[in-house]
Amino acid sequence: MENQILLDTNILIAAFRREIKAVDFLGKRQFRYVISDITIMELLAGCKSVERRNEIEHVIETYDRAPFNESVVQKAISLIRRYSVQRASLHLPDLLIAATAVHYQLPLKSYNIKDFEFIREVKLL
Repeated sequence: MENQILLDTNILIAAFRREIKAVDFLGKRQFRYVISDITIMELLAGCKSVERRNEIEHVIETYDRAPFNESVVQKAISLIRRYSVQRASLHLPDLLIAATAVHYQLPLKSYNIKDFEFIREVKLL
């Protein structure tokens, strides 16, 4: 997937909150932005109104999608086995997004680098 990057959920949350940093980054369109099914689930789970859900669903449709599949599950299990003992806190959604990035060989853009920096297989932007 050439010239594509996987977006962490926090990038989109920041953009929905109209944070300049995220809006500017996404507006540059330097890459083709991809979102994981986990990010879609996180965004929809955080909706507090039907209007917000409709807005999010509309925006989601504009991005390429990296589907959650058996290969991503297997990669996530492998990452859990590799990193869970050494990490005090390992958040499952972050791990699933990391597994998606690794499986699809996409660099990952996140505002929470600490959530991913210990995973050697993930290329962070």
